Amino acid sequence: MAELPVASSESRPVLGEDTQTFVTFWLGEYLFGLPISEVVEINRKLEITPVPLAPPYIKGIINLRGQVLTTVDLAERIGLHLEGARAYNLIVKNEDEERVSLLVERIGDILEVPAKDVEEPPERIEGVERRFVRHVCQLPERLLVILNIKEVLQSSG
Repeated sequence: MAELPVASSESRPVLGEDTQTFVTFWLGEYLFGLPISEVVEINRKLEITPVPLAPPYIKGIINLRGQVLTTVDLAERIGLHLEGARAYNLIVKNEDEERVSLLVERIGDILEVPAKDVEEPPERIEGVERRFVRHVCQLPERLLVILNIKEVLQSSG
């Protein structure tokens, strides 16, 4: 019987170490994350009803088990210019517990990272408006961009 690979102690936080947990997702080549406490659920693309005169990043509304939620094209909202469809609805909540659906390309993993590795964002992040970035975390192969959901959901008008 084959043995399962054991995760190296370098890639996992030490037991008892202060950590932060993020739900990760992809938009183009960028890996984004949101604190797990801000994510309510993840769904495959739901039927969106367009809303006339809404800003371009508002794709419409969805009906989620009788609750009407605004649907935001996250890539368009944060300034990424991507081709192709977004396949998932990431249902998040803001400080007022209001729920909103963010359209993302694909879902990543749930990552637990040491709090000491979560840093302030650099002055410039290629392709993403800095005001939407709360923190960053350098992972072994790429940068995890942690979004500022309060700023993402704030009206731009």
